Amino acid sequence: MNKISSITLYLLIAFILVLSGCGGDDADNGNDKESQDQGTEENGDDNEEDAAEDEKNGDKQEDKDTEELSVGDSADLEGLKVTLNEVRVEPGGEFDEPENDQFVVVNLTAENNSDEEIVVSSIMNVELYDEEGYSYTTTILTEGIQGQFDGTVAPDKKLRGEIPFDVPESGEYELHFSDPFDSGRAVWIITSEDLGK
Repeated sequence: MNKISSITLYLLIAFILVLSGCGGDDADNGNDKESQDQGTEENGDDNEEDAAEDEKNGDKQEDKDTEELSVGDSADLEGLKVTLNEVRVEPGGEFDEPENDQFVVVNLTAENNSDEEIVVSSIMNVELYDEEGYSYTTTILTEGIQGQFDGTVAPDKKLRGEIPFDVPESGEYELHFSDPFDSGRAVWIITSEDLGK
């Protein structure tokens, strides 16, 4: 019995120490929170005005960094000139069945106008959106594709390739090209006429 009593006593002491360690600074934190709340109330109107101005400037910056283009147009993004050459609906091959309605294939050219190599990735840089705003990434198509749009582009060199997307039918698509590590985005509007429909 003596052994059980001493174990219980040690556990009780450990429990009390843990509880006292967790709650030690609560009194000070309450005072700091009150002073923060008072500062927020005093500066509330200024902060709301600043937030509205930042949002307004952010919208201007986003518009400036995003170009809306058509098939055949080019966008210059930090030394990389990207051109949407053509778009088409591809029926696929013997082993290719779309999970959605169709395969839309985009043909792009990337031209490196900078002094350093640039990596282009169909998965990291490109997305296709339907008219309802759903995004689609590249899919695998075994037939009907003329080179992939993936690789490293040396300075003053070009890369041309195609990206297939498995998408539902839509009256319009948006092809987005962006660099996840940099600012700027190009958006091509693809109409049903561009797809030959």
